[in-house]
Amino acid sequence: MAYPATPTQQLKVRLDAGVAAHHRGDLDGALDAYREVLAVAPEHAPALNLAGTALLQLGRSAEAVPFLERASRRQRDDPHVLANLAQAYLALNRYPEACEMFRKASRIAPKEAQLQAGIAAALALQGKLDEAQTLLQRLTTRFPHSTLVWLNLGNVLRDQRRYPAALEAYGKALELDPSMVEARNSVGRALHSLLRFADAEREYRACIAAAPGDLVPRFNLASVMMDMGRYAEAEAVSRELLSRAPDVPAAHRLLGTALAQQARLLEALACYERAARIAPDDHRTAQAYGTALMEAGYSAAGLRWIAHAVFLEPESVSCKQVESGALLAHGCLQDGWRGYAHRSAALALRDEHRARHPVLSLPQDLAGKHACVLAEQGLGDELFFLRHAPLLAARGARVSCRPAGKLYSLLERAAAVDRLLPENAELPQADLFLLAGDLPHALGELASSALRDAGRRADAFPALPDFRRQIRLFWPQPAPTLRIAPLPGRMKEIAERLAAFGPPPYLGITWRGGTAPEEQQDISLLHKSIALPALARALEAVPGTIVALQRRPARGETDALAASLARPVHDLTALNDDLESMLALLALLDEYIGVSNTNMHLRAAAGRTARVLVPVPAEWRWMQSGRSSPWFPGFKIYRQSLQGDWSNALARLAADLEANHRPGGRSNAC
Repeated sequence: MAYPATPTQQLKVRLDAGVAAHHRGDLDGALDAYREVLAVAPEHAPALNLAGTALLQLGRSAEAVPFLERASRRQRDDPHVLANLAQAYLALNRYPEACEMFRKASRIAPKEAQLQAGIAAALALQGKLDEAQTLLQRLTTRFPHSTLVWLNLGNVLRDQRRYPAALEAYGKALELDPSMVEARNSVGRALHSLLRFADAEREYRACIAAAPGDLVPRFNLASVMMDMGRYAEAEAVSRELLSRAPDVPAAHRLLGTALAQQARLLEALACYERAARIAPDDHRTAQAYGTALMEAGYSAAGLRWIAHAVFLEPESVSCKQVESGALLAHGCLQDGWRGYAHRSAALALRDEHRARHPVLSLPQDLAGKHACVLAEQGLGDELFFLRHAPLLAARGARVSCRPAGKLYSLLERAAAVDRLLPENAELPQADLFLLAGDLPHALGELASSALRDAGRRADAFPALPDFRRQIRLFWPQPAPTLRIAPLPGRMKEIAERLAAFGPPPYLGITWRGGTAPEEQQDISLLHKSIALPALARALEAVPGTIVALQRRPARGETDALAASLARPVHDLTALNDDLESMLALLALLDEYIGVSNTNMHLRAAAGRTARVLVPVPAEWRWMQSGRSSPWFPGFKIYRQSLQGDWSNALARLAADLEANHRPGGRSNAC
């Protein structure tokens, strides 16, 4: 005779069904079964723990916490319940509570290494890296065969930027478990941070081979390829990643970055837009989409998204950097200078000079005060920003500066500062110090920001701040570039060399600037270039004598250009190491044509203008659009298209040069 199942037996049947679904990976089915148990027995501790665990695995950590907290009150002596609750707290960034739960669990089960490792992880996530590292070092003695302990120690050492020590810890984990993909991927990340890109690539590829379904090594592989300048390969890896994870916004952003690095801005924009549709309130996505919109010419929409990114993550340095560049390129100069204080070079330089307390703003009364300007960035940037130094003197300050050695003699004639210091001299005592790049901000009268006080609209997708449209003439006008007269003796010498080359007009050209992709150690470094055959076609009809000014040309480049032009190209590239001679040359050339580089600043300092080939995305000093820049009056801009094409820009350049130098034309009008 069969007897009906008791309520307890019925609950067990449903719970077992949920556990079976859980083991099959059917988390939603398991959760339904656990909820059925809890509908009958709301404080059923195993069902509470299992339901919380399923929610945690589904990524619904906030929903998991109430279940796990109730389970932990019912099963205070179960370390695994407490550990599950700790993991939920970690997922919600509630690190102190996670640490306490792991401590309680480890007191109950002191021989379980993963609980002790959880304490260390929670400490590290609170920024207590030294404390976490000390604990993990002790654990390696207590649990020398725990791969988790060695892995976590490696992660903490990596976060302390102790990369060789981190590699040693990861190596221990891999000795214990050679198949541990997470440890091998971490080895790749440490090598990546050490700029050992080829070694990092090898590790990431090994991870992909061992675990084809793991997405993280594919992200890292695409990233290291971009760091090596292999953008087309990074694009291919990103597309493969997207085929596996079409709903992951970071995968769309990665492909967008690979395309943008190839100057395919409209294709990149489409990728960022798809990411924003998936995750409109992710600050990284909002920042990337806003930047792409700006670079594609949709300034107002781009600024709104960038403002949205800052709203979502007010303390994000990268958001502030992007916002600054966008505002400067858009012409909102004073607003842009506010965020420019967060540029990477400035953050490092302020840390180097922290004892001198570099300032971002100036006292109202500068009369008689000694202001020392700290030079930064490259030679061109020193020249660019020191144009603001005379404004300090105009307010009554005594101004000193220690420029790069190559600029010393030039700046002596520029009357920019009262006292120049040799490159190896000690910095003087001064009333205040400030970075050269902070001069525009410190000297400017900041208007209220176009973005900071913007409201948030509830009727738009997504709810974004409105961008206050402004029509802005550049008033007050940006500070004029420093004027530096070439040395008469150098002028005579260079004039004789030019005459020996051939007849005027004399055209100087530069086809590459910044750091080549394959040489970069940081993909944020500027790089600008144009293919020599395309440039040659724009110059072939122009009469006169062509002179190469390219800094460090590759072997055979000048000869290749001469072959494309079917005429000599005279090599004065060595003058890049002799700025006095380069200044004289730039003063004498009838035309200077090229991408942005230090010589553009020298050409302006000599009182001459140039024709600038501006790639996409444009650097802020050449503005987001238009054929001129307020920073370089009279310079003519020729822009690459959003599809990465130079043909229209070079056709306009060729037409302008032909019109300017035909018989009876406007010779030397540029």
